[in-house]
Amino acid sequence: MKILKFSAEWCAPCKMLQKTLDEMVLPYPVENIDIDKQPDLAGEFGIRGVPTLVLLTSEGVEQGRLVGGKSKADIMEWLS
Repeated sequence: MKILKFSAEWCAPCKMLQKTLDEMVLPYPVENIDIDKQPDLAGEFGIRGVPTLVLLTSEGVEQGRLVGGKSKADIMEWLS
């Protein structure tokens, strides 16, 4: 499993979410994807807004999605 974090340099909520993630011990690795640098990947996942977290299985199947700036509690509940 891994988490894809879709964000952009100009996105203030993305910066806040990154700070929150940095303070957490997550059960899965996080791969940061800048939608401006990798627009094809953002399109492939149907990303319509940032920040967006996508939880993927090791086979690459989407297990869940969390959109917007979230608290540590929101993220842990989403992952459980």
